[in-house]
Amino acid sequence: MGLQGLIPRDAFAFRKKVWLTFDDGPHPQNTEMILTVLERHHIKATFFVIGENVERFPDVMRLIHEAGHRIGNHTHSHPRLSKLPVQTIKAEIEKTDQLIAPYQGAGGKIFRPPFGDRNRSVDSIVRDLGYRRVMWNVDTKDWRSENHPDGWIEYGIGRMRFRHRCVILNHDLETTAQSLDEFIRRVKALGKVSFQSPWTL
Repeated sequence: MGLQGLIPRDAFAFRKKVWLTFDDGPHPQNTEMILTVLERHHIKATFFVIGENVERFPDVMRLIHEAGHRIGNHTHSHPRLSKLPVQTIKAEIEKTDQLIAPYQGAGGKIFRPPFGDRNRSVDSIVRDLGYRRVMWNVDTKDWRSENHPDGWIEYGIGRMRFRHRCVILNHDLETTAQSLDEFIRRVKALGKVSFQSPWTL
């Protein structure tokens, strides 16, 4: 059976909905480059920030917020939460919660566990602290050295091609920032693409 027989006849009739997300910022150079590209394309994104970086670069944090992007909690120090005791997990989330509280919008508080590492205990704590967990279904693998400088673009596009709803995981990295414009252009070239408001995540 050929590829045509494996794909539903109407697979390409739907508008592809895309949410861009960026983990591990803020960073003074990388984040500002990312913000410039997003503004150029009139796209709003979600930034899952690390508390330690928010403390180091508060001015960059304000730039993200002032540009109209959504802020999510990505813990304070980026640990593997499933390996930690309950009180440490809570502290990781609560420290960053305090730091990003001035930037929270009306859409509710969202959280992404570092490395996607979670278990029932982590999920329960996240809920108890008033957060909703937001994961992804397209990982561009932009963090892998073998995908640098721009191999992650082709990898990510390949993972998006036959999905109608794409929550894309990118990172606040130099190589990602430098190639983001090309990535967005490639996404648009897929046809019938709609970049969604981060508040609908």
